Amino acid sequence: MNMKQVIRIITLYKYFAYASHMRKLFREAMTDDWMKVYTPDMQGAVNFFLSPPGIYFMYSYSGIFLVIQGWESLELHDPKIDKLLESPFVDRLRKFRNATFHYQKDMLSPKHLQFFGTQEEKTEEWLNSLYAEFERFFIEQRIPIPESLKSSFKDKTDAQVFQAIKDYFGNRTSCANDDEKPIK
Repeated sequence: MNMKQVIRIITLYKYFAYASHMRKLFREAMTDDWMKVYTPDMQGAVNFFLSPPGIYFMYSYSGIFLVIQGWESLELHDPKIDKLLESPFVDRLRKFRNATFHYQKDMLSPKHLQFFGTQEEKTEEWLNSLYAEFERFFIEQRIPIPESLKSSFKDKTDAQVFQAIKDYFGNRTSCANDDEKPIK
């Protein structure tokens, strides 16, 4: 694996770390007190999407779509991830991301709500699996990192792992030179 490939995978991990961090913030913010505010109607949905937990939620869902785009752009492959990416939920997630980051005239975009589909579709389970498989992919040391650095990842957040990798590779954060020597 050459340095350009390594940096591209590290860069993809950066986007995963962003999305994963927002997901963690959502889970921490979604307290019983916040749950009392929501009602099972349009006003409750608006209240949710405008609250701190809702904002973290929307950014974590939208952010994982960026990881999918990077995965496809880098032409990476993993049987479990590739299988999950065959789902029609990917296109719904794209629309969800678009509704988050492209101006919508409605207070609550149908594109956000459409991602969830029916209860039988279990989109949240699919998304949980997708997060878990991307996490597994990055943990499986697809990038050549010395054992001493890998062992320091235990009990670290995604952001701390990314910072440790970035520090290890130093200033080599550009993919400008295609002729760089492989890393062993």
